Amino acid sequence: MNARDWIHVHRIKEELAFIKKALVNIDREAFLQNDIVQHAVSMSLITIGECAKCLSEEFKETHSQIEWVQIIAVRNIAAHGYWQLNMEQIWQAIVEDIPQLECFFASL
Repeated sequence: MNARDWIHVHRIKEELAFIKKALVNIDREAFLQNDIVQHAVSMSLITIGECAKCLSEEFKETHSQIEWVQIIAVRNIAAHGYWQLNMEQIWQAIVEDIPQLECFFASL
């Protein structure tokens, strides 16, 4: 992994840790009713997507099991059309996708 990729990987790890911390004792209902947590998690998703966008093509090809295009797409929607975000879908991503990302990035 080159130095530039390492910087972005480290930042993604920090954002994943923040999401985990922000969601302590937060279930689906609490998340859907708490706009502060929604904004905080959405900002982390934007940052993760921006970092993913900046990773080298070589890194992304080497780790093609990760849905880089999907991660970047969530960033684009969140950054450019926040009001269009469906928080139910964000919750599903948190429950289904974030744990997989955490496992992947923990191995790096």
